[in-house]
Amino acid sequence: MAGVRATPNLWPESAVSYVMTEAKTRLGNEHAVLPNGAARPPMPTAQRLLAETIHEQLWFGDEDPARSTLEASRSMAAALARAMGLKPFPAVAQRAIAVLSDQNVSLRAIRDALEKDPALTAGLLRVANSAAFRTRQTISSVDEAVQRLGVRHVLEIVTSVASLGLFKDVKGVGIQIRDHCTRVGAMSRVLANEWHQRSAENPFLCGLLHDVGKLLLLQVSGLDYQKLEPEVLTQPDRAFVHERELLGFDHAVLAGHILDAWKIPGGVAEAVAWHHQPGRAFEHGAELGLSVALVRIANRIDYRMQAHPELDEAFIAELMEDGSVSYTGYQETVLRAMWPKLREAAQQMVGGLVQ
Repeated sequence: MAGVRATPNLWPESAVSYVMTEAKTRLGNEHAVLPNGAARPPMPTAQRLLAETIHEQLWFGDEDPARSTLEASRSMAAALARAMGLKPFPAVAQRAIAVLSDQNVSLRAIRDALEKDPALTAGLLRVANSAAFRTRQTISSVDEAVQRLGVRHVLEIVTSVASLGLFKDVKGVGIQIRDHCTRVGAMSRVLANEWHQRSAENPFLCGLLHDVGKLLLLQVSGLDYQKLEPEVLTQPDRAFVHERELLGFDHAVLAGHILDAWKIPGGVAEAVAWHHQPGRAFEHGAELGLSVALVRIANRIDYRMQAHPELDEAFIAELMEDGSVSYTGYQETVLRAMWPKLREAAQQMVGGLVQ
């Protein structure tokens, strides 16, 4: 597959790596005594938060020279704690995800797990019958969903329904962000399926959850996106710059951590955390690089489609210059031909997931 390759971890060790190593070493020896017999002084709160909360794999690789790593981690840890308190992942959904993640799971076990939550089952069937997961016949039961889509895709859909269900009560700009997430999820799925990018891991879920950190920030940080430059909500790669400046971290890093805490499967946390670090993802390669590329392409297409629903030849030509398109090896004719299907899938998914 053009552009997709597995490479070793080549980026330089970041400042957060050094600070975390020091903090975790101290945390592990916190109860030890000093050579003179005195008790070791307690670890500073900021370092403890970093050691216990921040995952280096999900942190951004480039450091902000205007803000210390400890300061950023303290802000991030506080936001994560508030987010976990406000948005605990539903226990029934967690159980269903655990069942679906078992490689030896039986159809009966899946049915029993999902039927404990009628809303979750209804959401599964709505999404399974949408344009993004187009099947020849209508799927009307959990059994049919498993048999026709496979356990992997049922897991992806169930996780998406449960995750987005946490934000069904958002208002104002939150609705705009939530619907954008939904459309990007649908288009990521179509892009992967149409161009036979089968090695992408959970493209629908990665796209759906790529901006969930913004929804969390609206509730836990008081950040008002409408007070930032207008392009923050209409163009890609704008919001995270302001977030890092104001908070010390961005929505991608916050989402990566909370998705990890929610135990969302399949490399989704890493893809979401890195979707504003494409160079890092592409250097890593394999499924992670491809997932990030698909999300970034779908992200750009959705922003353009909301402003200009019809096919724009100039935009397609511009999109072909994007590094994510080069990485995946998409052809211009394919992207142009897919435009109506992408639009249909996006529109149907908003109606299927957001109810």
